[in-house]
Amino acid sequence: MPSVRISNIRISLSEELRTLDYSQRLRDHSRAALATQDKSTGRRLFDAINAGGASVSARNNGALAVGKLADMMALDADAIDLIGRTGDTILDCYIFAGDDRIVGDVWSAGRHMVTGGKHVKREAIVSAYAKAMKELGEAI
Repeated sequence: MPSVRISNIRISLSEELRTLDYSQRLRDHSRAALATQDKSTGRRLFDAINAGGASVSARNNGALAVGKLADMMALDADAIDLIGRTGDTILDCYIFAGDDRIVGDVWSAGRHMVTGGKHVKREAIVSAYAKAMKELGEAI
């Protein structure tokens, strides 16, 4: 079995997806390289990350269905980049016009982990991060 390498451009879903699409455009010398007649680029990317994430996570997730873990993300319907958008155009606008600031809520295995755009353990996470950065700075 080949080894799996995981690499991030940034820890940002929208930026990772945007960068992936741009790399395919450059490779293929085209626009909307990943779109098909019946699926937008955003829909194809989003479906692929759900399937890929489910295959490598060893969790029963990847789709909203009975018996599956409920991993969900809700975008802020009032975000300026989504005004007047419907259907898969919402995904395209999230990826190519907006960014992760329009993610309002996230559920992991049915647990509400992000609400109002903030992680439920934000203070503890920021505190631990600040402590680690201070220790790294002192080590230099």
